[in-house]
Amino acid sequence: MTTSTLQPAARTDASWLRLTLAGIAFAIVGLLMMGLAMLLVPSVNEGGDFTGVSDYVLTAAALPQGLGLLLTAFGVHRLQGGRDGRLGSAGVWLYGVCVTELIIQCMASVAVGSELIWGPLYPVCAFGLMLGLALLAAGSWRVGLVPRWMLALWPPLGLVGSFLGVGPIPLVFVGFLVALAVVLRERVGR
Repeated sequence: MTTSTLQPAARTDASWLRLTLAGIAFAIVGLLMMGLAMLLVPSVNEGGDFTGVSDYVLTAAALPQGLGLLLTAFGVHRLQGGRDGRLGSAGVWLYGVCVTELIIQCMASVAVGSELIWGPLYPVCAFGLMLGLALLAAGSWRVGLVPRWMLALWPPLGLVGSFLGVGPIPLVFVGFLVALAVVLRERVGR
């Protein structure tokens, strides 16, 4: 009877690939919630109070979207094995801090049924997401795991397709994440 074992690095890559793909799937669920709610049921948020189901759906989408996108960014960083350097590490940590604040703020808003505004934190953290992704992309530029055209699109699409979602852009971001999943599966899953 012959048994084969994977090398520790291959096992780690396979585990991180699965976690990254799960993060992408989770993010897609949140983005679909957000995008479809924006397209099908317009929000009638008056004075910050939630008045319809779409207000709750749009805000609650932050949880799967944010956790999924955080796992995706961290997974890409880990799959590169440190080759994205300090820029990649700084980008992932900035992204993590900003997305955590946004998730907490959105979940608190859902809990009270009204849009909570904590000073300039929402727009500052939304732009912090883009900056974090830009740092991760800059560090990843020479690594070759993610194609350069995707690295160039990821930060701005991540901003206008997620927490500062505009029109159908969250659905475009879904397409981007599906393409990212295919690329990662092909390049890591070999």
